[in-house]
Amino acid sequence: MKDKHFIFMLLLLLTHTLNFGQIIYEGTHDESFKTFQMDNGDIKYTKYNKSEQTVSVYNLDHSIWKTIHLPIPKEHTLDEIKSISQNVFNSDTLMELAYSCVEYHITNNLEGTNGNYVDIQFTLNIINEKGEMILKADNSNDLNIVESNGIRKLLIYKHVGQGFKTSGQIDVYSIPEKY
Repeated sequence: MKDKHFIFMLLLLLTHTLNFGQIIYEGTHDESFKTFQMDNGDIKYTKYNKSEQTVSVYNLDHSIWKTIHLPIPKEHTLDEIKSISQNVFNSDTLMELAYSCVEYHITNNLEGTNGNYVDIQFTLNIINEKGEMILKADNSNDLNIVESNGIRKLLIYKHVGQGFKTSGQIDVYSIPEKY
């Protein structure tokens, strides 16, 4: 009877430890780390290397999936990586990357100010993994994709004007249907 009790307790302990997982530390990332859910449902994360102007895209197991050179316009710096995808902006199998850049201009010729004014200029870029430009939108740093009844639209939010006299504008593009 003691043997049966011992075996029962051993099996109970074994199944108890197998049924409960633990949190396992996998590493630390800097502030350039960002996660994305791709159009096929896969989760990827990106890291930007400023000195090499590259974005590395990783799988969840930390293995590298792709590395892409970002064509940053002269005098600009990377603002934010907006999205990564494969079949959102065109129907080929190349990865697509949307990102915004920013350029700062210090000016003193703005009406109604007694000092210098920092003018901020954004550029929204969508490229493929070869660095080929799919879309470039000046004066923009934000986008949204909307879908209704199988019809998809790309909305590009723009800053129009200068200084304190800016207003918003939305450019609308049709994009391919999902496959």
